[in-house]
Amino acid sequence: MTTRIFNIALFLFLSVGLFAQRNTGLTNTASSTANQAADARTFGLSVVKAYFDFQCSFVYEKLATEITNFTDGTKAQKSSVPAATFCAKSPLRSDMRVQYYQYLENYNPEVLDHTQFANKYPQYQRFLQLKAGDFYFGGNILKSGGLELFKNPDAVRFVVRKNARGAFEITML
Repeated sequence: MTTRIFNIALFLFLSVGLFAQRNTGLTNTASSTANQAADARTFGLSVVKAYFDFQCSFVYEKLATEITNFTDGTKAQKSSVPAATFCAKSPLRSDMRVQYYQYLENYNPEVLDHTQFANKYPQYQRFLQLKAGDFYFGGNILKSGGLELFKNPDAVRFVVRKNARGAFEITML
């Protein structure tokens, strides 16, 4: 009898806890980060696809107001580089026809949160200082034996963060 009462009490306690968590918006941080990483991956792939669709203006629109140069950490205002200048040169190879499906077949993009990035790329983390909410999209990782589709693969390596409206934007390129 005591065991049965204990089990009922435990069930009620757990049920109330789950109900409270669901109604207060509390979520498991690990799954929340995984969902954000998946969203960052989707966003990153949409940027890569825009190059193949000759929609560089889409990429330009997704740039934050201030952009950090990924290779040296210098900052520049988006307004200092007009869209026409930014889009003047495609990062895609011009000596052959390349398509997005080839990208998916030949590349294995990685998405890292700020902690994973710091652990894997400490030399970049020292001057880029990624923080919570930042995601590195490494879209330039060629699969073994893969066909190189970019003349400038750094164009598909960037850091994204959600802006005040909750939409991803490119903060480092």
